[in-house]
Amino acid sequence: MHSAAFVLTRVLSNKHDALLREERSLLMRLRTALARIDASDDQQQALDQSIAQLDELFLLVVVGEFNAGKSAFINALIGQPLMKEGVTPTTAVITVLEHGDQPEQTVRQANLLVIKAPIDLLREIRIVDTPGTNAIIREHEAMTAEFIPRSDLVFFVTSADRPFTETERGFMEQIRGWGKKIVVVVNKSDILEGAAQISEIRSFVAENARSLLGFEPEIFFVSAK
Repeated sequence: MHSAAFVLTRVLSNKHDALLREERSLLMRLRTALARIDASDDQQQALDQSIAQLDELFLLVVVGEFNAGKSAFINALIGQPLMKEGVTPTTAVITVLEHGDQPEQTVRQANLLVIKAPIDLLREIRIVDTPGTNAIIREHEAMTAEFIPRSDLVFFVTSADRPFTETERGFMEQIRGWGKKIVVVVNKSDILEGAAQISEIRSFVAENARSLLGFEPEIFFVSAK
């Protein structure tokens, strides 16, 4: 898993960077045009929000049950133990990982913790760790629903020993309504006994994901250990 951080350090190619600059220029010209025709405040605010979102980093949101190993997976992905791990619901709040020159933790609002760290991967990607789908409260659900529609990619982490529980199914149905790009991560693959069992679980996950999402997402087997 440590090599993944190296692979992901560059999100946008030069071609995509040029496209982003072009889109930003077009939106700025549109904002000027709207000001000339005395557009409504709502229209101006919507456009300003679109321009601001262009400047946001790639947003990766991680969801799944609390004991599926989400925090361990994120730690393996970034190569450092920033997220607290355990057998109890350790992510009681939504946690946002951002780049910072010095390690820092800030509570920006109720149920939202921001952790900054000098990790190269976080220069281009913000990672959001959400509370477990089986331990989520109304406030968590509202904030999770705020991040997922803004996400560029959703990692849906499930556990190899009990993939696609009832709460995971319900949450994935919600994600379907947001129309986001989803990758299914089957964690704890080290407990599986050979290729036959992996193939069996892959088929089970693919079939359930297809029925819940309407398409078959990419599926990766990993061991965060």
